[in-house]
Amino acid sequence: MTKSFIDKLPAELRSKITRITSVIPDSLSIFEELYNYALEQDTNDGTKRKIAKNISRAANGTGKSDTDIDDTNVIFKLENVSVLSPLRKKLNVVLHLNNGQPTLSLVKDSMVELSVSDLKSNINFATFLPVPEKPNLAYLFIVYDPNDNENYKYSDPILITLNKQHTLAEFQEKQLISQAKDVDFVKCIEYIRKQAILTGFRIFDSFSSTLPEQKSFHVEGHRGTKEGTLYFLPDHIIFGFKKPILLFKSSDIDSITYSSITRLTFNVTLITKESEKFEFSMIDQSEFAKIDEYVKRKQVMDKSMSEELKAKKHNKDNEQQQSNLGEIAAQLGDDIGINGAPFDSEDEENDQDFQTDSENSDDSNEESDEEVSGIEEAEEDAEEEEEEEEEDNEEETVQQQNHKADSGKTNSDSSAAFEDIPIELDEDDEDGGSGVEYD
Repeated sequence: MTKSFIDKLPAELRSKITRITSVIPDSLSIFEELYNYALEQDTNDGTKRKIAKNISRAANGTGKSDTDIDDTNVIFKLENVSVLSPLRKKLNVVLHLNNGQPTLSLVKDSMVELSVSDLKSNINFATFLPVPEKPNLAYLFIVYDPNDNENYKYSDPILITLNKQHTLAEFQEKQLISQAKDVDFVKCIEYIRKQAILTGFRIFDSFSSTLPEQKSFHVEGHRGTKEGTLYFLPDHIIFGFKKPILLFKSSDIDSITYSSITRLTFNVTLITKESEKFEFSMIDQSEFAKIDEYVKRKQVMDKSMSEELKAKKHNKDNEQQQSNLGEIAAQLGDDIGINGAPFDSEDEENDQDFQTDSENSDDSNEESDEEVSGIEEAEEDAEEEEEEEEEDNEEETVQQQNHKADSGKTNSDSSAAFEDIPIELDEDDEDGGSGVEYD
């Protein structure tokens, strides 16, 4: 017996054989013959049977051994790619047959971390997505139904990051696509999509479409304190990619509202037909037109100006005003208020004192008004007497002026309103004529 025979066996199997051979030493040669027979035995189609090298435990935490992933059962494999969800690890993504049934598995070092079977029924949605601000990367996003296996350890969607250059080089090395220099990552996407169709599900390439009704876009936003990306796809909306990842069907969205609109940003709230609300904030104003067009195209109701929201906004404004008044009162201090009483005081005696002081103040005001009225009347009487005296003086002056005019005397002190015109008399005019000659 060679030592390599024992070393090639899995640890658990090796331990069992060691225990048996320790009791029955002669049985070791029998196990070696069985090993060699299995290694050399041909299958019905003429190929050599391989001792399973991927004996592993399922990632469902049950400890049960998973079905072997034989190389002859592998349909397609992506090696050593970055998986972000449902776990963060470098893994192999393998499409293979498990008891004749198409299966998707995430594998690392002969350990199956996650396995999804019956892909046609259990994969609900899959798509390629761009990575914002990283054009050399692409996401492969897969949503599966974990309920087909009650022992699943994970339930979050599968999110895989693909480096376009590395993936392209790998595919060309394996001669899966053309090795021409002008081939780009699009060929890799096409190949992966074809392999998925063979196993019963479809992977969409939403951002490659040029049709207006199927044109996709993405915007940056926040869900609470978590920053993420909103992907608007033809029939879905995705927010990710920090857990929990949110996925909505466009048909499940009942209405949408816009709020907190400023010069730079605004908020969007999606309301599902089950009345669940999901608010996404701090979206750039430049993205409003695209989102609004998407909403109208999907015939989603815009409830931004609904009476319900108007009433809520009015109540919110009132609450803000009350809050502002409270802040002003707090700044003034608790010891400052009307008549020295603090704001919102509940002291009834202070209220009564305030009322009494007000009444006394009213009485004193009435007396003061009467005194002022009497003074004003006295002043008016004095003014009338002065006016009468002035009128009498004017009459006497007028009479004196008339008297002086009748006596023929020149009065240099006559009123300024009249001007004396000198008249020359003819010396020959003894009759006292006017001296005016008429032609």
